[in-house]
Amino acid sequence: HINTSIAAMAGLVLLIFLLAYFETGTTPALNNNRQTEQHPNFYLINSYSEQYDKSGSLDMIMVSQSVQHNPKDDSISLQQPYFQLFQDGVTTWEIKALSGTVYNRGHKIDLQHRVTMINQSKQSSLKTPQLFIYPDKKRANTEQTVTLQNPNSVTQAIGMEADLNTKHITLLDQVRGQYEPTMAPDNAE
Repeated sequence: HINTSIAAMAGLVLLIFLLAYFETGTTPALNNNRQTEQHPNFYLINSYSEQYDKSGSLDMIMVSQSVQHNPKDDSISLQQPYFQLFQDGVTTWEIKALSGTVYNRGHKIDLQHRVTMINQSKQSSLKTPQLFIYPDKKRANTEQTVTLQNPNSVTQAIGMEADLNTKHITLLDQVRGQYEPTMAPDNAE
């Protein structure tokens, strides 16, 4: 009798599931708890990942203290992310921030809080509170304040667009800077 009761209960559950499926045309959700949608469905600690271009060359390295996938909007939250971007096997940019979010399966990265972008030769750095990176297009931009430092100058602006391949940076508004020439030694003639 116990086996018959279990089979009858299983059959009843299956019948309810099938009726719900045929009425709506979609698989019924077994758990409609909204709290589970707001929590990450996976996370990584001390993550390291490499991305390669179509030719098989290293394109980008991403290191992050923690990574959390948010199923509600299919985004990925990053804590203390660090990126190395490559061109022809050579590091072109190093970018770090305190936090970030990856959208559209990696097509858009929103870095926030103390964002620093350093070029390959480490001769210049750019600092901003927020930076959007588009890895596929090799572009970056911000509408926030920007401080660009070179060995002999400091330039500040509002907004910036960068072509990460050509290393061309365009400052957009309220650009002002200070240039200090290198001093020649006293015994130079």
